[in-house]
Amino acid sequence: MQYGRGAADAYLNIGWCQYHLTELAEAYTAFSKALETYDLLTDSEGACKALNAIGAYFHEISQLDKAIDYYTQSLDRARKHKLQYRELVAMTNIGELCLSLGNPKEGLDYLLKAYELQNDQILPELSTVILLNIAQAFLVLGNFALAQEFGEKAYVISTDAKDLVNAAEVKEVLARIAIGEEKYVEAERHLKEALRLASKTESPRLRGQLLIAHGELLLERERVEEAVVSLHEAIELCETTKSKNKLYRAYENLARAMEKLGDLPKALDAYKKYSHFRTEVLREDTAQKVRSIQVQAEIDRAQQEAEIYRLRNTELKEKTDALEQMNRQIVSISEIGKKVTASLNFKAIFYTLYENLKQLIAYDFFGIALYNDERNELVYRDFYEDGEIKHGRNIQLDADNSFTVWSFLNRKPVLIEHKDKEYSKYLSRPSQTMGNPCQSIVSLPLLIEDRVLGCFMVQHASVKAYSDSHMKLLEALAPYIAIAIENSLIHDRLQELNTALSEEKRRLERATLKISHLANHDTLTGLPNRRLLFELVNKAIESAHRTGDKLGIAFIDLDDFKPVNDLYGHAAGDSALVAMSERLKSLLRASDIVARVGGDEFIAVFTNVKDKAAIEATAHKLLEGCAAPLSFSGNTRSFAFSMGIAVYPDDGQSIDDLINKADAAMYSVKRADKHAFAFTG
Repeated sequence: MQYGRGAADAYLNIGWCQYHLTELAEAYTAFSKALETYDLLTDSEGACKALNAIGAYFHEISQLDKAIDYYTQSLDRARKHKLQYRELVAMTNIGELCLSLGNPKEGLDYLLKAYELQNDQILPELSTVILLNIAQAFLVLGNFALAQEFGEKAYVISTDAKDLVNAAEVKEVLARIAIGEEKYVEAERHLKEALRLASKTESPRLRGQLLIAHGELLLERERVEEAVVSLHEAIELCETTKSKNKLYRAYENLARAMEKLGDLPKALDAYKKYSHFRTEVLREDTAQKVRSIQVQAEIDRAQQEAEIYRLRNTELKEKTDALEQMNRQIVSISEIGKKVTASLNFKAIFYTLYENLKQLIAYDFFGIALYNDERNELVYRDFYEDGEIKHGRNIQLDADNSFTVWSFLNRKPVLIEHKDKEYSKYLSRPSQTMGNPCQSIVSLPLLIEDRVLGCFMVQHASVKAYSDSHMKLLEALAPYIAIAIENSLIHDRLQELNTALSEEKRRLERATLKISHLANHDTLTGLPNRRLLFELVNKAIESAHRTGDKLGIAFIDLDDFKPVNDLYGHAAGDSALVAMSERLKSLLRASDIVARVGGDEFIAVFTNVKDKAAIEATAHKLLEGCAAPLSFSGNTRSFAFSMGIAVYPDDGQSIDDLINKADAAMYSVKRADKHAFAFTG
C-alpha cells in the first residue's frame, strides 16, 4: 500500500515538473497515471490532487470545458470526504478559470468563499494565490480600492513566508492597479521591486514577464530608449524559456518603440518577428496557451498583418519604375504585379498570372510549386499543361531529376534552352515530363527574405524558346509573385485559425454555461441553490404583485435523515437526497420552484396560485407523494418531513421575511408530530 502511494506521489511530482517545463503532453500522461493509482488505493486526497492537476493541464491548453470538469470533480470529492484544503484549492482554480473566461463576478463568488473558509492551518502559498486572484478580479471590475486592499494582504503573506515568486507577481498586479489609477511613478516603483524579488529566484519566465510589463510602462511614459533596453533583455530571457506568447508581446512593443525612434528597418523586423510568434501562439491556441476570452481581438490584429507585407510592394514598385521607361514589358510586369498582390486568394493569383503573362511569354507548361515542410516536398497545387488546368503534382526534395527541386534547394534560377543537351548541368539523370516533352525551361525560386516559398516555372516544347531577356523579365515579376503567395498563405492560415478559434469560442461558451450552472445549482442534486432561488423568487414576487396572485413558500426538512448516512453510508445518503429531489420535482408543476438550501433542507415555491386553499392542496400532495417508499442505491425506505409554509403577500413582502417565517413554522411542526405541515401564525 505504501509503495503504491509512493508511486502515485512520484507520478504526480513528475507531472508537475514536466508541466513547468512546458512538456504538457508528458505531464498529462503522468497526472493520469497518478489519478489511476490513487483511485486503486482509494486515496481520496491524492485523487483530488490528481484531478486538480489534470484540470490545470486542460486550463493551460485552453480546453476550459474539460478544465472545469476536472476542477469540479476535485471539488465534489473534497467536499464529500471533508478535505477542506483540497476544497479550497478546487474553488480557487474554478475562480481563476472564471477570470480566464472574463467572468470576474462569478470568479469572485468562488474566491471570496474560499477566502472566508480559510483557517490557520492553510498554507500561506494558497492564501496568497486566493488573495492575488481576488485582487485581479476587482482590478478587472475597476474597483481599484478593493483590488489594492487584497493585493497588499497577499503581499504581506507572501513576504512573511519568503515566497519570492508570488510576492513578485503580487507586485506586478499592484503596478497594474496603479496604472489603472494613472499613478505611473507608483507603478514603476512596484515593478522595480518585483524585478528585484524576481532576480533572487531562478525563474527566467517571471523575470521576462516583468521586464515586458516594465517596457510597456516605459513606452507609455515616452521613455522609449529605456523601454528598448528592458524589452531586449526580456526577449533574451523569453527565448531561453521558449515562451512564444511572451515573445510576441515583447516584439510588438519593441516594434512600436522602434517606430517612435524612427528606425523603420528595425521596426519592420520587429513587426515580422511579432507576426511570426503571434501566428505561432494563435496556431497553438487550441492545444497550448490560452488566450481566453480576448481571442477575437487577436484575430482582428492578425488580419492586419498582411498589410505589413504589402508595404514591401511599394518598395518593389519603386525599383521597377526606373525600368518602365526602358522597356514596355516591364510596364506590363508591374501591372501584373499589382493585380496579383491585390488578391489574397491563391487560385485567383494563379489564374491572373496565367492569363496575363501569356500575353508576354509563350508556354506549354505553367505552374507554381509551394514547399510543404511537413512532407518535405514541393507541391504544384494547380498547373496548366497544354492549356488544360490540372491539379496535385508532388515532387520529393530528394528527387535528382527535377529542375524545380534544384532551383528550390540552390535558391537560384534555371534557364534551359535545350533540355536534352543541358540537363546534366543541374541533374544527375534526365527529367521525366508528363504530357508533351518540353525542351525550354525557366524556373525561379520565390524568395521572402531568407525563406524560399517554392518555385515558379514555365516550359515550352520548342528549343531555345526562352532567352536571358525572358529570364530577366520573369525575375522582375518573381518578387511580386512571392509577396502575393506569402500574403495568400497568411490569409489561408488565418482562415484555418478562424475556424479553430470559432470552435474554441464555442468551447468557451459551453464552459461559461457550465460555470454559470455550477454557480447557481446544487452540485449534488442539480436543483437551484440559495443564490438562484432568491433570484427566481424575487421575479415570482414581482409577477404576483402585478397579477394579484399569491405565492406559497414551503420550507421542508427531512425528519431523522442522519440515521440513513449512519446505516447505509454517505454515498447512499447522497443517492437518497438525489432521489428525494426528483420526487419533489415530479410532484410540482413546471412553473413551481424547488431548491436545496442545506444538507437535508429544501424550499419549494408554489407560484400562480389564487388562494391559500390551493397552497394547502399542494402541500397535502407533497406529503402524500413523498410518504411512498423511495428507492436509492439498492435500498428502499420511506421518509417523513416537516414543512412550514408562508404565503405572499399575507405573511410578508420580502423573500427573507417569508423564508424566515416558513422556517419557524417548520420547526413548530418538527417539535410537534413531524411529517406534517403548518402555515405561519
